[in-house]
Amino acid sequence: MLKVLDTTLREGEQAPQVNFTVDEKIKIAKLLDKVGVDMIEAGDPSVSPKVFEAIKRISSLNLNAEIIAHSLATKLGIDKAKEAGVDRVAILFPTSKIHLQDKVKKTEDEAIKIIEEHVSYAKGLGLKVRFTPEDATRTEPDFLIKACNTAIKAGADRVCFADTIGIMQPHIFYERARELKEKLSGCEIDVHCHNDLGLALANTMAGIRAGASCVHVTVNGMGERAGIPDLAETIMAFKILENSNKYDIKRLTEISSYVEKVSGFFNSPNKTIVGENAFSHKCGVHTNGILKNPNTYELFSPEIIGRERKIIVDKYTGKAAVASKLKEYGINADDEQLKRIVEEIKKIGDERKILHTADIIDIAEQVTGVRSNIIPKKVNALVLIEAKSQVYTSSIIRKLRNFKSVSRLFEITGDYDISAHIEVNNTTELNNLIEELRALPGVKQTNTKLVLKMYENSN
Repeated sequence: MLKVLDTTLREGEQAPQVNFTVDEKIKIAKLLDKVGVDMIEAGDPSVSPKVFEAIKRISSLNLNAEIIAHSLATKLGIDKAKEAGVDRVAILFPTSKIHLQDKVKKTEDEAIKIIEEHVSYAKGLGLKVRFTPEDATRTEPDFLIKACNTAIKAGADRVCFADTIGIMQPHIFYERARELKEKLSGCEIDVHCHNDLGLALANTMAGIRAGASCVHVTVNGMGERAGIPDLAETIMAFKILENSNKYDIKRLTEISSYVEKVSGFFNSPNKTIVGENAFSHKCGVHTNGILKNPNTYELFSPEIIGRERKIIVDKYTGKAAVASKLKEYGINADDEQLKRIVEEIKKIGDERKILHTADIIDIAEQVTGVRSNIIPKKVNALVLIEAKSQVYTSSIIRKLRNFKSVSRLFEITGDYDISAHIEVNNTTELNNLIEELRALPGVKQTNTKLVLKMYENSN
């Protein structure tokens, strides 16, 4: 059965300018556990004291996922992994000629001795061991098999077939992974594919088809250089194409958004599954089909992962999309009016790049002659007011009632005591009013939120 190892906390943090705090790592680990990933690679404890602390705390959470520490082939690193309390240590040592000769300056015989020594040492500490031959896809096949069998004999029960610089094509990766599976005994195979040519997920799926059992991913595909397969893309690809229903897909959007926020590593709009445009439809032919039957242009419903589809209205739009958009705002237009609205939309769309909702509603109002109250014509805002201690909220309310621009007042719970709905002609008036509110006796602070859309209760 397919297993997913997430290495956001190790490989993902190796992406440029990404640096998680300990608390952020703990939350990411908990979210990954809710998704249901089988293994969490929590980092290399030798990197820094904070990385060690995070691994140790994650190991103590009693998560369902197996917790793994990454380590170079050093006894100090392996000891750190043991001290951190992880379930497994992943021992990395290069096997390709370029890495052996130019990076670590070791012969193949020396490499074999190092692999045997350190896997045996980790096994002797009571740790489960995965051996990762770095740059495996550029390693001479016979030596790769020899190195892996050495690790297995020394106690490793998993071997990682790593496409370290992303040079594989799926059909070649399949053949190499199948050969490895046939010539390694008593061992499961992981695949760790880099995305330097955009083939990481395709190679990963080929590896699983060849007999590997575990895929390595990160949230949002982060990692060295171009990263590795994305958690959401991988899980959804196996679900849709291979009928794998093992993981909680409704959690995928949540964890993607959280990691975006704390990493500063933002997804492109057209990124699959979690990207802003993943379920957006613009062309008239497409929107017409989607509105009649979503399966015409969607592989799966966005609702199953907590997303919503968007119908984009601009110069490419047809009547069906415009009617659907207007219906969202309670605006009805007959067929002739829709035709005129579409014509006006196309004119504006030719003149500038972006057509806003307010533009569409303005056009609809002009054509139908019916005014909508959804988009405020003036500046509307909600001002949250915190009262000073020992001050009665009602005394501030009485003063606020004297402001003509204040239309509604609410006493509320939470960090603030009062919510005031105000309407003014422009931002200058808004700024002046807020200054007056802050000067009222008993007001400690305010927090202003501009209103973008308003909806009236139709009941």
